[in-house]
Amino acid sequence: MAAVIGFFIWFASRLPQPAANDVGQAGQFGDSFGAVTSLFTGLGFCGLILTLVLQQRQLALQERQLTEQRRKDEQLRFEETLFRLLSLYKETLSEVSNASRSLTGRSLLRGSVDRALAAVKKERVNVIPHEIQNRLQTNELTRLDLEVLDYLYFRNFKILTVELDRQGRLINTLKVLLGHLVEGAPEAAALAQYRNLVLAQLTYVEVSYFFLTALTFDSEGELRSLLARSGLLERAAHIKRLKMHDLMYQTFWGEKIRDYKQPIRLPISDARISRGLVAYKAFEANAVATTQRTYASPRVTGAGTVK
Repeated sequence: MAAVIGFFIWFASRLPQPAANDVGQAGQFGDSFGAVTSLFTGLGFCGLILTLVLQQRQLALQERQLTEQRRKDEQLRFEETLFRLLSLYKETLSEVSNASRSLTGRSLLRGSVDRALAAVKKERVNVIPHEIQNRLQTNELTRLDLEVLDYLYFRNFKILTVELDRQGRLINTLKVLLGHLVEGAPEAAALAQYRNLVLAQLTYVEVSYFFLTALTFDSEGELRSLLARSGLLERAAHIKRLKMHDLMYQTFWGEKIRDYKQPIRLPISDARISRGLVAYKAFEANAVATTQRTYASPRVTGAGTVK
């Protein structure tokens, strides 16, 4: 500011001074200040533009800060609600029981699943006939095949409907939890991290129970949708199931469970395995049984069971 004032004083001292009572010279003297007026007008306009630019930057900064704060607040609310729902689910699970209260919590769910599967196997409707399986893989099912499958479907649905203890309060609590997980998460949230956290709280017993519940009851469309969207159906692909139930889920609800299962990769290449099998067979003449690429666990007793 001092520099501007000094410049104005210097510029004024350089101007010609008008003679007294000389109107013409006085006019010329006044006109000589036009350049200074234009200069200060230009400086004022530049200052206005600079002020607007600084204000725009300040507003943009404040907007970014508010957006970031809203994101943090939304994520905090999401996490708080998620943890409350997890606690509510665990509490609800601990409270479920049968009529005599001899079974509670996960013991009740396991007993329900085991009883249902045992009944299916007892009626011998747990296995897809081998001939039908072959024609199913080649998409060559006959009319009789389809009718036989309909009978197997019917008996399975009938048994599961009767034997499964349908715990409505627990199922509804799970649906609220999964709904919040897949629909309530902020866009910036790491959904996979929260999903893994929730799924880690569910044992194979619960996963089996909810899978069979979603398979059996037509009214559980919301549960089936949430199982697929939350990753719980993918988790179900890694537990012991019946091939019959996989086929039923695909036929009636459009989800091919086995597609969710990722193969386990061994830390050795296929080429090395092939060379090893050939070498061991040449080294050990009686090694016929050990040259197979697959392995069937003796724990798997049912022909229709998959893992």
